[in-house]
Amino acid sequence: MNPFKAILSIGLAMTVTPVFAADSGTPARDYIDAMCTLTGNWTGQFEQYNETGLFRTSRFDAGFQCQPERDVLMETNVFFQDDGTGFSTLKVIFPTNQPSEMQMSYFYGGMEKAYFFKSVSLDYVDSEHWTAARESAGTLQEPDPNHQESRYTHIRNGKELTMIREVKADKTSKEWALSAKLIMEWQP
Repeated sequence: MNPFKAILSIGLAMTVTPVFAADSGTPARDYIDAMCTLTGNWTGQFEQYNETGLFRTSRFDAGFQCQPERDVLMETNVFFQDDGTGFSTLKVIFPTNQPSEMQMSYFYGGMEKAYFFKSVSLDYVDSEHWTAARESAGTLQEPDPNHQESRYTHIRNGKELTMIREVKADKTSKEWALSAKLIMEWQP
């Protein structure tokens, strides 16, 4: 992907303001600040789940970078398939004008999608021990027939990080189902 196109897309996306209900979550800037403690390279295992349980695993590499103000997080991922080939993704996460809301611009295969999340919890002990969670709050592309409500929970324990993605079957469901888990270690 052309990096200038990605930056332009991010800039344009930042000018769109979604309409949200009253804000009562954890401040998005605090959430992103915690995520910025991940700066560096990580490697690990990506696990995918369906209704019957674990159905696929693969190795992956992740890299985290933050702007100096620690208000924009960039996450790159390379997922390696069984044949050794890889595919990459880029996520850029930044706060919106709502205190607990953030936008995630997601780039994959030459396409961009913009998602909105609400920071719902942050249990911060120190820079190497914390748990943070965010939940879906909409997309710029709505109605997106493939969009599932999702919740991401990041658990940092020293040089180890676990990211859990859960989804809801549909918008009326109250139950979360495990969709993916990334288990990684920091690489010095």
